[in-house]
Amino acid sequence: MTLHGDQGSTEIRLRRFEMADYGAVDALWRRAGLWMRPSDGAEQVALKLTRDPDLFLVAVAGARVVGARVVGVAMGGWDGRRAYVYHLAVDPQWQRRGVAGRLMDELEERFRAKGALKAKLQIVTGNDASLAFFAARGYSLESVCQPWGKELQPGGAPDDAEAR
Repeated sequence: MTLHGDQGSTEIRLRRFEMADYGAVDALWRRAGLWMRPSDGAEQVALKLTRDPDLFLVAVAGARVVGARVVGVAMGGWDGRRAYVYHLAVDPQWQRRGVAGRLMDELEERFRAKGALKAKLQIVTGNDASLAFFAARGYSLESVCQPWGKELQPGGAPDDAEAR
């Protein structure tokens, strides 16, 4: 995929996340304003890769294989019954240029290939840009259920007030 912008044309490639990408991805998550939790640390991300590494994608800018810049990331999961979108983030300088759509198209195709009938996600209250993006893709609020959680290890789930 080639994106055109103020700086000319740039080749965007999607590939599987590798742990060597962690520093760039963590920095991107923070630049994009994602609500980071202890489960987003390097140790937990490495554990996630033991389950379904093919559902953790990065979008890289530039034709070079080595040294290409990570400009987007999508982390998905599959539990054998449902597909989940855990994180979707695009570097603020690359937003509204088709990167998020491309990542989601690929992630959803990989979900389908695994046999998923439905994909689910959670959006932090007040994130209107994500609400609009996912609504435009056909996602909808499931008002018949409420997300609940339980901290299984100390420090594993910060107070939800921290997200606001």
